Amino acid sequence: MSYVTREIAINALKRMESFHGEIIQLYQKHGMNLLDNLGRRNIVMSQAQETFFAQSLKEHYPDAQEDGKTGQPDIIIPSLKKELECKLTSRHKGGAISFHSDYQTLFQKGKLDYLYIIADNEFKKFAVLHFKDLTTEDFRAVSNGSRGKVAMAKHRGMQKCNVVVGKAISVNRGYIIKLREKLALARSNKQKEALHKKMRYWIDTPTKYSFELESIS
Repeated sequence: MSYVTREIAINALKRMESFHGEIIQLYQKHGMNLLDNLGRRNIVMSQAQETFFAQSLKEHYPDAQEDGKTGQPDIIIPSLKKELECKLTSRHKGGAISFHSDYQTLFQKGKLDYLYIIADNEFKKFAVLHFKDLTTEDFRAVSNGSRGKVAMAKHRGMQKCNVVVGKAISVNRGYIIKLREKLALARSNKQKEALHKKMRYWIDTPTKYSFELESIS
């Protein structure tokens, strides 16, 4: 069971959404558009994620506190003996979503909890994913030019995930269900063989995921 409940998440997201609106207005006042670069927007909002989730957690765990200094966990909950790393991301132009971490931090800690928020372009819809006890084994190897950042291998990491807001959908399962429906209607052995081959592919392929974002307004 996740100690980051839906109530805690929605409380924090509403504060983040309000703060985002204020920043948009400030940027517009000075002739800038924060949404022109979502990567930059997410960096600006990352401290708000840490602050507002720490505040919301504190209502249930009074000793919860935000840190966020270099080398320190973003949120600490001493009573649970938990350290929580906060990450904010959005879809890439191609539609993919990546969950990254700093390899060295994870290697030194051994295991860490993560709170990943997926936000849409307008910062109106979200998914909140709480991962418990992730290790370096749940991420891909460090690649050249990545500056020590590693991407999660979702087929491993998602096994440790509590979906708090939004939905995580198995792409493999969706294809398998459709193929089974087609198989039930197939008449020729050639059709059945081709469908069995496709089904075997999706059964054997590491699980791929799509994410459905949710409005909290």
